Amino acid sequence: MKKILFFAYPQYADFEVAHALFLLKKLGNYMITTVSIDGEPVESIGGLWTKAERSLSDIEVADYDLILISGGDGVSEIIDEEVVTTKLIDAKNSGILIAAICASATLLGKAGILEGRKFTCLLSTYENNKTLFSNSIYTGKDIEVDKGVITAKGTAFAEFAVSICDQLGVFEGKEQKNSILKFCKGISS
Repeated sequence: MKKILFFAYPQYADFEVAHALFLLKKLGNYMITTVSIDGEPVESIGGLWTKAERSLSDIEVADYDLILISGGDGVSEIIDEEVVTTKLIDAKNSGILIAAICASATLLGKAGILEGRKFTCLLSTYENNKTLFSNSIYTGKDIEVDKGVITAKGTAFAEFAVSICDQLGVFEGKEQKNSILKFCKGISS
């Protein structure tokens, strides 16, 4: 079974992952498991209450095809949670695709996932967290895909969603990929 692990935390940016979750479920037929640090519901930055199915410590990341993490105002509240670092390292060591948008790049930096890799996020996130990114290559592009890790600026959520689906082989071809990108950007054909 194709499975996605979505990590939700208080004040995550729901809009940054909405397209990705929709496409993975609708086009990719992926089962999505939502976890939080403690398995409790969390409120997103947009005020949506998200029910976690399990706690992050209760999952085995090797059972999933993708770890999906949104950015958001609450990243600073969870960056020192050891379970986050441990699970990200487990995913990297298991060859699991990791997709992190906007401020969640700091979680990858803290876990050492970005060492030697190209990555991106908002310039202010990079500037405020340079020590976490010291052995990484910040490009400032809208999106980066490097060695099983996808990072994106929070404003590039459409490209982020399409890149994730592309890496997982969801699209039937380039035409469908381009059509879905236009859809996510609200561009009429």
